[in-house]
Amino acid sequence: MAVSRLRRTLSRLLLLVLAGAVLGAVPPAAAVETGRFEGTARLPGCSGAVVRWPSALDDDRAVVITNGHCVRRPFLGARETLVDQEQWRRIELLDGRGDVTMTVRGVRLLYASMYRTDLAVLQLRETYADLAAGGVTPLSLATSGPSRGDEVRIPSGYWREQRACTTTGTAYRLHEQDWDWWRSIRLPARDGCAIRGGYSGSPIVSRDTGLVVGIANTGYVGGRRCIDSACEENRRGDVRMVRHMNYGQQTSWLLTCVGADRSFDLGTPGCRLAKPRG
Repeated sequence: MAVSRLRRTLSRLLLLVLAGAVLGAVPPAAAVETGRFEGTARLPGCSGAVVRWPSALDDDRAVVITNGHCVRRPFLGARETLVDQEQWRRIELLDGRGDVTMTVRGVRLLYASMYRTDLAVLQLRETYADLAAGGVTPLSLATSGPSRGDEVRIPSGYWREQRACTTTGTAYRLHEQDWDWWRSIRLPARDGCAIRGGYSGSPIVSRDTGLVVGIANTGYVGGRRCIDSACEENRRGDVRMVRHMNYGQQTSWLLTCVGADRSFDLGTPGCRLAKPRG
């Protein structure tokens, strides 16, 4: 990646990462209703969520999901996919009120990609039983993304604050620089989803079911179309940049890659996530 291009990237796509990293200090949690931040996580400059596969056992190592762009600088390439790499990372887990109840250690990067969906899966040293003993309740993944008109909330483990809005459906394709994301979830800023730096990796939770339907990753910041802000492409190939629109990426595809042995495996029949090239 050219130096000038890297500078542009590091100054913008994250909005959703860099603002949180630069600000550094952790704001005090506001008074919130019990359960709002249940299952959320705080990573350096990003948010995340502890999730549990439907078939997981208490003694299985827990996993945290966040954005693919949160796990490496420079960012992953347009078609780059990382699988099963050792990566140590300190992660804070929150209780329902937004207080840090456990500090855990991510030990393996099971998956990371910014193609199709901006997603990373981190395996913890701790098991689900360990988390339960520490007062942490994992979230569960929905088997499909949200539909137009669904009400969602976006709890940020980094900021310990929440946004909520009604989705306006999904974009057929979303482009930002060289990245290409499929079925991106629209999150209108003026309807309540005005997310900011540090929200990257925050779960998008259905207010109806309580299930995770997506993960926040980018938004409108003005500037050049498809370069400084993401732009949408429809099925006809028409491209537009939508003012005051933020976006999230699909997480249901994760469940298609969990095998009968409860392990995350891209070789699972029907797995929809991008695989390493070559």
